[in-house]
Amino acid sequence: MEVRKVLIHGTYENSASSETLEVINPSTGDIISLIPICEKADVDKAVESSLIGFRTWKNTTAEQRAKIIHAAAELMRQNKEQLAKEISLEMGKPIKAALEEVNSSADVIDFFAEEGLRIKGDIYQRNYANEQIQVTKEPVGVVAGITSANYPIALISWKLGAALACGCSFISKPNEHSSSSAMILGQLFLNAGLPVGVFNVISGNGITGDLLVEHPDVAKVSFTGSNEVGKKVAESAAKSCKRISLELGGQSAAIVMDGIVSEEIIDDFVAQAFRNSGQNCYRINRAYIHSEIYDEFINVLLDRVSKLKVGAADNPDTDLGPLYRKGILNRAITHIRDADEKGAKLIYGGNQIKSNPGTYYVEPTIFAETNHSMLIMTDESFSPVLSIMKIESISEAINYVNDSIYGLASFVYTHDAGLGLQVARQLETGVVWVNKIHRAYDFAPFGGCKQSGYGREKSNYGLNEYLELKTVYLSLPEIN
Repeated sequence: MEVRKVLIHGTYENSASSETLEVINPSTGDIISLIPICEKADVDKAVESSLIGFRTWKNTTAEQRAKIIHAAAELMRQNKEQLAKEISLEMGKPIKAALEEVNSSADVIDFFAEEGLRIKGDIYQRNYANEQIQVTKEPVGVVAGITSANYPIALISWKLGAALACGCSFISKPNEHSSSSAMILGQLFLNAGLPVGVFNVISGNGITGDLLVEHPDVAKVSFTGSNEVGKKVAESAAKSCKRISLELGGQSAAIVMDGIVSEEIIDDFVAQAFRNSGQNCYRINRAYIHSEIYDEFINVLLDRVSKLKVGAADNPDTDLGPLYRKGILNRAITHIRDADEKGAKLIYGGNQIKSNPGTYYVEPTIFAETNHSMLIMTDESFSPVLSIMKIESISEAINYVNDSIYGLASFVYTHDAGLGLQVARQLETGVVWVNKIHRAYDFAPFGGCKQSGYGREKSNYGLNEYLELKTVYLSLPEIN
């Protein structure tokens, strides 16, 4: 059984501890590797390396940084099959989706390479004699990136690209279920010319993450994960006044108000509700469908969902792979049983698919006639479970969407674009899609409100999360 190694200061090495975690292929139930559980000595070593790397990297020019970051993105594309294979093995993601993730991750790395060239400050023109007031933007320092398993390369890349473009160093602590692709990513950045110490990769469990968050020399923590863990991260980081950004869970809702139920709308729904087996923070969890089109919508949706293929991640025909760990499976089953007991109408799926022992396959599942007493309408399922509720008015739909502790994303469909924008203004979410679910573009900010977290990723807004403002008062000599 292969024991993975961590990447610290440019070298793959064993951790200081002999403790390891089993990594399981959720498609087969087989143990595929062991990862080290990094302890305090490993975290201290990674942070020390990152401090060294930061002092070098922050003093390189933006052009030098951009050149290296672009080169790393190109190496990601050249090695996409290797990265995708690791993602698919560890996370159970269909191989075609894993390849898409690597390509999109390389794109966001390229985006931040260019965005880093446009960082600028200000000079106040107050015309004080022999004085100038400058506002500069400087890298915040050592950044800890702690990420979840559902998009193991993409979530790192959103943080890593921005941090490196600003001149920060970066320590990645990926989810313990999907660490291998991050370790490969670290080597690719070294191969691209990134100075030693600028990008370190450690592995482990929640205790390892706690040590990283608590370390006094970590200047910022960027966390993607569950609501529960995110609150603990924020509490811990607050003890040393660390900069922090949180991208947490969602219970995202869609509203369909009027018009013909088109194939395009249904394709949007199927993709956004069931992609990655529902393991997506801004997936459609719940849908509010106007009574005039309710029955038609369900009929067309069922026809489309029935064509989805559930299977092993390495099968190119697979649409939905397994859930990546047992805890998510248990949550899905709990939500399904809760909805059934409270009177929801199961119209598709609802069963665990028992393949090999230790695998976590669930059928795409749809409930109709749901209400807000049910977990599937209020809690994040993080699985291929969709709940549908009939509504009569726009105001009713808006109230239901906003009746949530989460505020990540929402989706609105209406033939009246002006009305769609009015609804978008009323929805309490960080992102709203109106009439089409586009991808989350790299140049637009992504993030939520309420208990979906704070701070933004992607775009120049995401870049600013890794910059510190400095005001410089400059006295100038008089000209004789």
